[in-house]
Order: sequence, then structure tokens, then C-alpha cells
Amino acid sequence: MMRSIHFPVGLCACVLFAFAGVACSAAVKPWPQRLAKWGYTVGPSVDGVPNYSVQSWRSLDDRHIMIETEASADYLITLAEDCTGLHAAETIGFSSTNGDLALSDDLIIHQVDANFKCPLQTINTLEPRGYGPGAKKG
Repeated sequence: MMRSIHFPVGLCACVLFAFAGVACSAAVKPWPQRLAKWGYTVGPSVDGVPNYSVQSWRSLDDRHIMIETEASADYLITLAEDCTGLHAAETIGFSSTNGDLALSDDLIIHQVDANFKCPLQTINTLEPRGYGPGAKKG
């Protein structure tokens, strides 16, 4: 009788691990495809964002984040190098001291036990395309 209990439990465990493997191996879409799905195209590069205030943000991968500002403008921030702490960030901020976001600033990632600084490489505007989930209606 003990053998019949172990067999179904073992079979269930194998099935769960198989599904977990499939879920883990599912490829995450590259960031340009994710932006397109949300209704955005990458606009021109800018030197900074005056009087910025981040309303929301999304991590696209270890090197790209999308920020929405209170001015209803969205931006793609590209980091100078991979910032592996980004996937576990609780909050983010920037090292700006004057209220403007500039390329000379760093992205500050706040986690439970640590903070990370990641230098910025480029800031691009994000242009809404059509009326997808990311489109801003006038």
C-alpha cells in the first residue's frame, strides 16, 4: 500500500517539474517587441527630462526601463551596462539633485537589503502608436 501512495506523489512531482521547466524556458520577448505590444515606438534621443517626476515605471530587461512622468510623457531609459539588480527592484530613483533627469545621473535601485547605482547611457522619448494600451489620447 505504501508503494501505491509514493507512485502517484512521485508522478505528480515529475509532472510539476516538467511544467516548471517549460515555464522557465519560455523566452521573454525582446524589449522592442514588448514596447510595440504596449503601443509605443522609440522616439528621438534627448539630453534630459526637465522637472521630471516618475509616475510609474516598467523594467524591460536588465538594461532598459520605461518611465512615465506626471507630464504624461513616457521615456525609454537605456543603461550603460546591465544592471542585474533591476529585476528585483522594489523602487527606483535617480541621482538628480536639481529636479531634472540628465544623462550624467545614475539610476538608483532600492531593494530590501541593498541599493545599486547604474549609469545612464541614453534617454529616448516614447511615442504612442495608435490606441494600444500605452497610447495617450489627447
